[in-house]
Amino acid sequence: MKPFFASSLVIVLVAGPIASAAPQDAAAPTTLAVAHTPVGCMVAGTNPQVDAGITPEAQVRAGRVYFHSALGDSFYYVEMTPEAGRYVGVLPKPRLDAGPITYYVEGVGRDYAQSQTPEARAIVVEKTEDCKDKPVAALGPADPVRVFSIAGGTALPAGFTGVSSVVAAGAGAGAAAATGAAVAAGGGGTSGTTIAIIGGAVAVGVATIAIVKTGNPPASPSR
Repeated sequence: MKPFFASSLVIVLVAGPIASAAPQDAAAPTTLAVAHTPVGCMVAGTNPQVDAGITPEAQVRAGRVYFHSALGDSFYYVEMTPEAGRYVGVLPKPRLDAGPITYYVEGVGRDYAQSQTPEARAIVVEKTEDCKDKPVAALGPADPVRVFSIAGGTALPAGFTGVSSVVAAGAGAGAAAATGAAVAAGGGGTSGTTIAIIGGAVAVGVATIAIVKTGNPPASPSR
């Protein structure tokens, strides 16, 4: 009887903490607010600058401006930089035949949640006076711009010049975002299985492992 009692006691000690360390529901994603006044006109041969407010600022991981010309449907994006409480993105130089330019602004939270503005369209003109009553994009630095391709590959965005390099989004920031989203949200990562150590049975030193099935990576829609 004594050996049987000791064995039963061990089972109770191990089973109890494991049950209490069950995985908790994923936290609700951060809701970012993206405030942007649409631009209606861009001057050919210059670098249009797009700015937006993204809040709460402490929760912002990145800001991006997605765009394409009338000569192509595939979206590209440029990274925005924080400046005086705003986020600023500089596009490559549109050619005169590139208009209208379709674009939108996206905020990415530290938990990889995404918020976007509606799409806007801007005509491309030869000189500022031709914009007439349409809001004109501010002029950004004239340096060549690095852009990211949503479709993958390194083809230049149709209708633009002044591009320093094209990065396939899946090979750079996009891949990192997908991986981070899988860990932060318990899903939405690359296909497969993510294994996370989420707790431990302190009384007996037994760790609990949660197996989380993940789906496809979150991606900004190619509208």
